[in-house]
Amino acid sequence: DGKGSQEVFDMNAYRANMRKMDKIRSFMGIVSGCVAGICGLTGLAGLACFLILHITVSLSLLTFKMKLDLSSYSRESMLAFLTADLQKCAMSFMLFWTLFFGLVYLF
Repeated sequence: DGKGSQEVFDMNAYRANMRKMDKIRSFMGIVSGCVAGICGLTGLAGLACFLILHITVSLSLLTFKMKLDLSSYSRESMLAFLTADLQKCAMSFMLFWTLFFGLVYLF
């Protein structure tokens, strides 16, 4: 067939998937902040904890939920997918990191 195939992309499903991933990543930012605070991580060790856990959660979503087929669920590049919501999750991470560090080690 000379016409080629046309790609079908459902924007409603895409938005629903992005909302679910946003919730998972936001929750993981909070949990990883609690872990870093309780473990007493400071400085670059805390930042490394956040980055490692954020990438781990993104790779877990890609592996277990998307079966390593990013193009079926998103039009983003792999790098854009792995770093999505990084700034927003970092704010939640820092809030809970400092809160739990203060609760465990300062009070």
